[in-house]
Amino acid sequence: MFRFSFSTLIGFCAGIGLFIFAVMSSTSNYQIFVSISSLALVLGSTLAASLISYSTMDVLCAVKSMMQTFLHSPTSQRHLREIAQRFVDWSTIYRQGGVAALESSLTPADLKDEYVRDGIEMIGAGYKNHDIRILLTDQMDATWQRHTLESKVLNTMAVYSPGFGMVGTIVGLIIMLDNLNGDMAGLGKGLALALITTLYGVVLANLFFKPAANQVTEKQETMYFRHQLIMEGFVLLAEKRDALYIQDRLNAYLRPNARMKALIEELE
Repeated sequence: MFRFSFSTLIGFCAGIGLFIFAVMSSTSNYQIFVSISSLALVLGSTLAASLISYSTMDVLCAVKSMMQTFLHSPTSQRHLREIAQRFVDWSTIYRQGGVAALESSLTPADLKDEYVRDGIEMIGAGYKNHDIRILLTDQMDATWQRHTLESKVLNTMAVYSPGFGMVGTIVGLIIMLDNLNGDMAGLGKGLALALITTLYGVVLANLFFKPAANQVTEKQETMYFRHQLIMEGFVLLAEKRDALYIQDRLNAYLRPNARMKALIEELE
């Protein structure tokens, strides 16, 4: 089930709402700010330039990531603590029952997590702790590189859109100047329409593309941190460390108010 990010929704609605309020409180002819052709020019040209700069798959992944900015990040301190607690539980199971007991204790959520599933397979294959660290680090870095490219594509779109907004304005000015011999009363209206594309380009860059790029980077940094915790957990499992030691090591990845209680305190 999808969970929406309330901070993103509030920020987006506030940005759009304040813009609409500023327009409607300044003029009664607010319809002049609506131009489908101007919006199509900016969006279409930005997308076309992005497809020239990057592969189709990279652009599509970037657009998909931008749409997902409204979804809540699955990685929270509570989630990280649950992961750390799983490794504490697995350490006891693995030391007492071996790989078979460890695999039988996996939940559907564990199997759905590709990173966890790969780590379990490495434990079952008998990889040493340093081999697990190398393999999971390589996978973690590759994932980081893929998502970093998505952020780069969105930042590129943020650069392109104001430029193509200016192109639309220049096109509008050329058409307006060509009609100078006609109705001079429409000169001001024509200039206003010509500037709409620049407005669209700036708004798209600063309210959509740049914030989306920043959020993709922030989510990936959080996911990278999550993968580091999981990697460390599997390395400790491969070393067959006891539950208390694993708990102390993984607590270092959690905020003080989210850390697991000491096993000694729980026994008391």
